[in-house]
Amino acid sequence: MTDKEQPQAPEQTIYQRDKTAKEPKVPDKPEGEQPKRPAVKPRKVFKAKKAKITTSKPLEHRVRHILVSSLDAGGLIRQVLLDFQKELAAEPTDDPDKEFQDRTKVEKFFARLARKYSVCPSKAVGGDLEWIYPKMPEMEGLLTKDLRDAILNCEKFVIPEPIQSKFGYHIVLVCETQICKKIVEEQEKLDPRYAALAAKDSPRIQAPDKSMEIPS
Repeated sequence: MTDKEQPQAPEQTIYQRDKTAKEPKVPDKPEGEQPKRPAVKPRKVFKAKKAKITTSKPLEHRVRHILVSSLDAGGLIRQVLLDFQKELAAEPTDDPDKEFQDRTKVEKFFARLARKYSVCPSKAVGGDLEWIYPKMPEMEGLLTKDLRDAILNCEKFVIPEPIQSKFGYHIVLVCETQICKKIVEEQEKLDPRYAALAAKDSPRIQAPDKSMEIPS
């Protein structure tokens, strides 16, 4: 085989000879540009469903209050509490217990404000009035009938407009609600008139008469 008959390498590669092939283009990146990070999805704000007590029985509320001398002061303190509640509610979380944790924080914050700003003797215990129930007797310097009835119309952890009484203006926080045990117990007690009738009609065990004694 002569030199002319020897196979020779092509002068151009297949890619160079293929007129239809296009060289891939790499987009130019500006200098110093960093790769984009994937967007972080914001966590949802947990909103628990409000569970309301549905019963025909009377309810009692565990209450804290802040007593001030003017409506303006009451409005300012109420707004501070509402803003605090909004800040807590806006915090993103998936914790199902967040609502209960927030309520604890609100009550503690309310107690702090009561110790600082309230003019009521209850300020020493963070404005705690304990349990308020229907027909509860008035407490001198603390509770009037009108204030009691207004408190019983409040919802749990919903801070209403300041309530006016002869003592001043009250910012009220209902911390707990339950069926009024005292009134229910009184209602369940038997009326004394019926108790007397029942005792009269009940059979009595008496000692046998002497005439009925068996002779020995």
